[in-house]
Amino acid sequence: MDQLAGRVAVITGAGSGMGKAFAARFAAEGMKIVAADIEQDALTTAVRELTAAGHEVTGVLTDVADAGAVRALADEAVARFGAVHLLCNNAGVEGYLDGAIWEATSNDWAWTVDVNFWSVVHGIRAFVPLMLAHGEPAHIVNTASMTAVTSAGNMYGITKHAVLALSEVLHADLRARGAPIGVTALCPGIVATNLFRGSRNRPSRLRDGGAPGSREGTELRDRMHATLAQGMPPAQVADKLVGAIRRDTLYLLTDHEWDERIRRRHEAVLAGADGPAPAVPAGADGDE
Repeated sequence: MDQLAGRVAVITGAGSGMGKAFAARFAAEGMKIVAADIEQDALTTAVRELTAAGHEVTGVLTDVADAGAVRALADEAVARFGAVHLLCNNAGVEGYLDGAIWEATSNDWAWTVDVNFWSVVHGIRAFVPLMLAHGEPAHIVNTASMTAVTSAGNMYGITKHAVLALSEVLHADLRARGAPIGVTALCPGIVATNLFRGSRNRPSRLRDGGAPGSREGTELRDRMHATLAQGMPPAQVADKLVGAIRRDTLYLLTDHEWDERIRRRHEAVLAGADGPAPAVPAGADGDE
């Protein structure tokens, strides 16, 4: 999809971080924007800023873990602008970081997997039929992670491997149908976002008695938040993404700092050996 001006983009997680940068960048390309986020204040601010800059934008409060809410987002986008040409399944959380994987509770799994993986499934199910129906060039961006192409180190990495695999299957199925819909699996590295503050939006019903998490997990979140603060600006990722959409690029890695970890992991797979431990905790990127 090389023509962006006049078309419609739906972006989840658009109240902050990369999602907000995507909305601003696509708006600058002349696109009409449907911004979705679970935080009303952040969403209101993002919409107000884009509107003040003269762009056509509407905001829709959306819990991407809820299939019905994502369908309602699609309905609102069509009602407001008539069609959707670009979908960015971008909302995400850092997820469970509070112990060994076997110690995770059903609520830990539900929170992490629902937001990071099922939200992408919901987006595809709600929007792809609409794109197929209007028949115009379209594109879907699924935010994965550099942890999707390296050895997974935690539950976040598990979900991002799943998002990458889902993107590959989606891409193949659309090609088999001859559909004019491109797919990009965005794999960010260290990006300056609030990813490691995702627990602020964890529903109370999924907190196991209201516990905020382990001290180990809290300390890790604080360290990684500080690391991300020094990372690539989200606007720079947005620039790269526009290019990838125009080139119909399936895999978009934001930088080469993870190349050696990617190489080690895939060499180990080919050799039939155990994968190497990641050099940094999995989940150390900024897809929110």
